[in-house]
Amino acid sequence: MSHRSQLTAVLLAATSVFALSACVSGNESEEAKESEIEITTPTGAPAPEFKAEETDPLISDEITGERVEDPAMDLSYKWQGTSAAPGGGTVVVVAVTNESEVPMPADTLTPKLRYNSGNNNMQNADPMSGENAGVEIVGVDLPLGPGATTNAKYAFNVSTGNLWDAEFTIGNVTFKGNLNN
Repeated sequence: MSHRSQLTAVLLAATSVFALSACVSGNESEEAKESEIEITTPTGAPAPEFKAEETDPLISDEITGERVEDPAMDLSYKWQGTSAAPGGGTVVVVAVTNESEVPMPADTLTPKLRYNSGNNNMQNADPMSGENAGVEIVGVDLPLGPGATTNAKYAFNVSTGNLWDAEFTIGNVTFKGNLNN
């Protein structure tokens, strides 16, 4: 490259720098430092959640193992029966099926057991822990996936002999009748 070509290239570069610096007022770098940059991440549609709703329970005498649909939640139940708990009390077994498109959280269901203690006096049976009842798992211990069924065991501090006239409520369904089976 000739000496003259080098000089032309240097002058051209210097002129470009001066021309570009004229476009900057001097405050832009300070303004850039002061402005906030918001970083956004694209997100998809929010994940659907299981809808746990309460309504007046559907009363059912279906204790022969036929499915009973919950009127307010995408669940169904099949009465499986009762048995004496190894540690005392009663274990109620119900097949719970998740009919929804999303998992059911493990803490969705809190069943109740009532029994006739005489003279039409309905008494609430106290729930028992799995440890006290001698049962490994009480209730649903993990989220129940879409379409999945589990045999959920619930322990109560009452003898099975007292369940000749009883009501077991799970979700929005009450199984009623002689539950000593």
